[in-house]
Amino acid sequence: MRYKYSAKTRDGLQNKTGEIEATNQRVAITMLRESGLVIYSLVPMADNSGIIGFLNSIRGISLNDKVEFTQQIASMISAGLPLPKALGILTQQSGNPQMGKIVQNILSDIEGGNTLSASLERQGEAFSRSYISLIKAGEASGKLDDVMKRLAHTLEKQRQFRGKVQGALIYPAIITTAMILVFTLIVLYVVPKMTAVYESFDIDLPASTVFMINLSKFLGTYWWAVLGGTVAFVIGFKFFSRTEFGSYLVNRVTFKLPIFGALVKNSDIVEFTRTLGLLTNAGVPIIEALEIVHNSVSSIIFKDSIDRFVDDVRHGYPLSQTVAKEVEFPMLVSQMLSVGEETGTVGERLNSLSAYYEEEVDKVVKNLSTAIEPVIMVLLGGMVLMLIMAVILPIYQITSSF
Repeated sequence: MRYKYSAKTRDGLQNKTGEIEATNQRVAITMLRESGLVIYSLVPMADNSGIIGFLNSIRGISLNDKVEFTQQIASMISAGLPLPKALGILTQQSGNPQMGKIVQNILSDIEGGNTLSASLERQGEAFSRSYISLIKAGEASGKLDDVMKRLAHTLEKQRQFRGKVQGALIYPAIITTAMILVFTLIVLYVVPKMTAVYESFDIDLPASTVFMINLSKFLGTYWWAVLGGTVAFVIGFKFFSRTEFGSYLVNRVTFKLPIFGALVKNSDIVEFTRTLGLLTNAGVPIIEALEIVHNSVSSIIFKDSIDRFVDDVRHGYPLSQTVAKEVEFPMLVSQMLSVGEETGTVGERLNSLSAYYEEEVDKVVKNLSTAIEPVIMVLLGGMVLMLIMAVILPIYQITSSF
């Protein structure tokens, strides 16, 4: 097993980093101490060979990793630990090798004299612009521990919020997938066997049966074309939705959908108000905060609205006034912003809005299964009716002819 270490000589004059091969961590510590080094970081190196290394390389950094990193750093800084010491501890605790590598890079940068925000910027896209801006604001104000606490709390709420939304979509996705699989199996395996029975009798088959037989023959013969066409459609739709026009069209249609439209729209409002409120409370200038929030929301419609917010605020208009002109933003948002601007509590008002719309999304999520069940029942009933008409009716005609 290979370990990466950071240490100092016993006189404290030199820093040493490197790798060492040992059977376990205890042996590695003994070997380094015998070499005259004082260890402050010893991290197992990930196995980059074979399938484990491949999986580690594509795993990336998840929201859970960032939440745990932020929570742990915030706790240790609040407890009085120096930042390098806190990072050194985290390098030994990360369950994700990719995250462990990033933490080690951050530690090396800080030991080299860089700030935490500057080090985070050097980690590619692992940390969002809003995350880095908040850390920078905390460093500038001397309240890094407070900012880290608020950031950890916000990320935790974001993780819970995403989990609720994703969990609500699992049930309809599973039911829909099961329906498609059952229907496909019946068409490909049951209908051909029934067709041989029907053809042995001289009867006129119902139109539904003829349709199912033809569909079965087509899928059995040209399954490769259907599969290829489906893959091509999915890929084509993905590329189309990434274009400006395609993204706008998909977002506009999504907003018009019953239940899901309100879910998607309110989710973006939650992201907008939560992130903007956090940045405002941290002392980030409003224009810079809006530019950062632009990258936080997923809908291009909201992104376009935020671009107009930035332009109007630059020309001296209050944010509440420019928000009031956007039809996608509820009137409550502009009214609460107006109150915040008058009282100097914009950040608090945005946090209140975030909590309110998060509750609205929670209500939709809780009622989603109840609302979708009738739709699923209708679709299941339609599929069963089609199969009965296609399979059972010919059998009834055959028995009636005797």
